[in-house]
Amino acid sequence: LLSKDHAAALLDPARPELAIFAVWAGCRGHGPEARRVAKRAMELVGEMPAPLQEAQARAILAMLSQQLLASLKEMAMDIDKVPETKASRAFRVFFEKRGEARGEARGEAQGEANGRRESLLRVLAARGLSPTKEERALVAALTDVAVLDRCVQAAVTAASVGEVLAGAGTSHHRRAAPARAAKRRAVKKPSGRR
Repeated sequence: LLSKDHAAALLDPARPELAIFAVWAGCRGHGPEARRVAKRAMELVGEMPAPLQEAQARAILAMLSQQLLASLKEMAMDIDKVPETKASRAFRVFFEKRGEARGEARGEAQGEANGRRESLLRVLAARGLSPTKEERALVAALTDVAVLDRCVQAAVTAASVGEVLAGAGTSHHRRAAPARAAKRRAVKKPSGRR
C-alpha cells in the first residue's frame, strides 16, 4: 500500500531501518526519482548499527532493477565524475568489500588446489611414476580440491599416472557417447468435422 509519496517519510535518519521500505515503494523503475531514493537509502545504511549495515545494503541492492543497479554502481565506482557523497561512498565501499571477499575466496581455493596438485606430483615422483606432457596438462587443469584429494590417494597405490587420472574422470582416452534412442513424435490425426 506504499506509494512513491510515502518514500520521503520512510527515509528518516531517525529510523534508518525503514529505508528498505522506501526502496521497495520508490525504486520500481530506474529514473531520477528511483536513483534519488536508492542513494538516500544507502546513505542511511551508515546510520544503522554496524552488524546490520551489510544485511541492509544487500537487501536494498536486491530490490533494485538491473538498470538502476548498473547506473548506481557506475556512479559509485567513477569517483572522478561524481564527488563522493555519503551514498556514493556507501555504494563504493559495499562493492569493494564484495569484490575483495570474492577475490579472497577465489585466491584461497586456487591456493588449496595448487597445493594439492603439487602433492599429487610429489607422490607420483616418489613412486617413480612420470607423467607425460599430456598427463601434466590434465593435472594442471584439475581445480576441484576433492578430486585432487582422490587423485593423491589413488597415486599411493596406482600402477600408472593414467590410472590415477582415470579415477578423477580425466582419462585422456575418449569414451564413446552412449547411443540415444530416437524419439518418435506422435502424429496427430486431424479430427473429423464437428
